[in-house]
Amino acid sequence: MKRILKWNGRLLLRDWKTRLILIGLFLFLGSFSLLYRQQNIVLPEIQLRSEYSDAHNIFKLIPDAHFEGELGEEVERRLGRNSTLIGLNRYILSQREGNTVEGVEDVVSNYLENGRQMAENNLFLLEATAFESHDILTSVYLPTKAEIEQELAFYAALAENDLAIEWNPYASSEILKAELELFISIVLFIFIALLAGDHFTKDQVNHYSVTQGLPVPLKTEWRTRSFILWLMTWVSALLGFGVSYVLSLFFETTGSLSYPVALYIDQTITYIPLWEYGLLLFGLGMLVSYILLLIITGLSWMIQNIYLTLFIAAVLFFLPQLWMVFDPITSWQPSFYTEVISVVKGESARLFNLPGITFWKLPIVSLGVWLFLEAVFHIIFKLIPTRRSGLKRRVTQ
Repeated sequence: MKRILKWNGRLLLRDWKTRLILIGLFLFLGSFSLLYRQQNIVLPEIQLRSEYSDAHNIFKLIPDAHFEGELGEEVERRLGRNSTLIGLNRYILSQREGNTVEGVEDVVSNYLENGRQMAENNLFLLEATAFESHDILTSVYLPTKAEIEQELAFYAALAENDLAIEWNPYASSEILKAELELFISIVLFIFIALLAGDHFTKDQVNHYSVTQGLPVPLKTEWRTRSFILWLMTWVSALLGFGVSYVLSLFFETTGSLSYPVALYIDQTITYIPLWEYGLLLFGLGMLVSYILLLIITGLSWMIQNIYLTLFIAAVLFFLPQLWMVFDPITSWQPSFYTEVISVVKGESARLFNLPGITFWKLPIVSLGVWLFLEAVFHIIFKLIPTRRSGLKRRVTQ
């Protein structure tokens, strides 16, 4: 097996297309932090301006008469308090010092405490269904209960780890998170399709490996080539991520790799550190990419047409959208798990109304798909004709 891996590895590296795609992957990921900084990103302090405006405009939409009575006065007080808290948090973000501003802590308080109070006020307003203009509050002003609970969990995670709110979207940790999510969701699929879609070679048709003393069955070649391509992909990717992260450290703040990131599990949103989130995405991405390489490499040998192979690969990528038209059967359907980010964030569970679509099922689904592919391509490769063309095994003395 070692000899087969070595021979196939050299054969793949000598292919100019393979080298070009791998170099392109490395250059794209390695320069991502520089490309990302060219975007016009709205700073969090500017985002709060719209919330501040909404907090003022809500008073214009609700008749003054509705603020009368005990409940109305309490609603008015909490809406006014929210307006004040938004202004304080906007000031804290503008100073870029952390959760507080030195010298005026007693006035502006703490960003996390302010945010927690706003979330609690919103939760009260959401439950105040007896308020006459409650429909206006829910349709124009208030987030959903799930979003409010998610905010409370986020502030609790920051406080638990003694972290400051991130004011800089160009921080190294934030860029790394954006790069990870883009790579796992789209870029990885594109590069794998290009990398594996053109690997039907004369070796598979004429069995040229016989001349090297390696009469290897197509099934073994399929596994070996897929593994080597998978290894090359992730080596290039990891090197690119490392270069991008190091470059970003020279231009902006570092941020924190312990910053909380949302994760969907057990039908709820929890928060884990960014470094754990990154390791999870890498692990899931490696599983999905290996399965995709097995599929696309096998198809390329079977179809022997790169354009048709890439078309089928694109169909596989967009397959989950089919369940927007037809009712999905179960959360175990493999097509859901090609969109790793949507699964991890809970977007797939919400979109398809299947709470069971969660990341821990992906390894189990991958194992089932791998066993299925082994059985299918075992039959397919037996049907693919090969020609020896009079070649004989080379005998070494």
